[in-house]
Amino acid sequence: MECCVEHSISIYNRVDPTVTTTLRNAFARDMNRRFTELCKVIRTSIVDRDCFGLKRGKTHVLQMNPALPEAFAFERSQEKLEAFMRWLDEQVGKGLLTIGQAKQIGQAIEKAWTDLYILDSYKRGVIRARMELIRAGYDVPSIEDTGGIFASMSTPFHLDRVGLLFTRVFNELKGITDAMDQQISRILAQGLADGDGPALLARKLVAVINGEGIEDLGIIDALGRYIPAMRRAEMLARTEIIRAHHVANIQEYRNWAVEGVYVQAELRTAGDDRVCEHCASLEGKIYTLDEAEGLLPRHPMCRCIMLPKLIGE
Repeated sequence: MECCVEHSISIYNRVDPTVTTTLRNAFARDMNRRFTELCKVIRTSIVDRDCFGLKRGKTHVLQMNPALPEAFAFERSQEKLEAFMRWLDEQVGKGLLTIGQAKQIGQAIEKAWTDLYILDSYKRGVIRARMELIRAGYDVPSIEDTGGIFASMSTPFHLDRVGLLFTRVFNELKGITDAMDQQISRILAQGLADGDGPALLARKLVAVINGEGIEDLGIIDALGRYIPAMRRAEMLARTEIIRAHHVANIQEYRNWAVEGVYVQAELRTAGDDRVCEHCASLEGKIYTLDEAEGLLPRHPMCRCIMLPKLIGE
């Protein structure tokens, strides 16, 4: 469902209830940059460096590592395919499924590049939740009065939630790249069998990633359509920012329930002409926190939020 797809729009006639537009855009740009670089190294490897030994070409250096000239110039197509896919998996690991080291409580832990965006959105969600509780009339202290956002984030409940979100986003992105690899493997095998030249072969593989010319190239899946990997990843980035914000909201509401503050949540949409009928039908409805927990995002690129509703208001 793409009824709430974001466009470049004026802030004067559009509303972002989560106030995460800038963060969503930054995450999407970073995601697209990494997929674009993957397209570049594929083109460089096949066309410029002639990795399959089909012709000679020039070389240039990118952040990822293009394959060496004739690196996959084996006798059999199956050997070419297997070697190329091993190389591709390595590049995906470097650029899209990057794992680094981070410090937490004095020890090193694995950290994906996507974690930065999810953590930022989660923190914003915690801050927003506390602010909205106060605005709704609940008797709770401000974030500053309880030691700031870092003190709030140090609670086991928030740490557990954000850790699960880190894992979810990484696994979802891996699912996208795995599906991309399968499609690339199938198209590469067919292209080698058909005797495609380097330029055409590169075009087909890159189209799997960025969608350029997929209709003309006949790239479809078993259902007769294909969503490019880059498009799926961008939708993931924008959607998971909203999910992290929502999970943070609900968990912060729950944290105060432990203190005896019973909270209900009211669904609010962006309130503009891009709100879909499914979300519009829920506008203003009141939910318990258990009911609200998994309600948002309602669909990819949803922009809705749960705000606290004072009992008896």
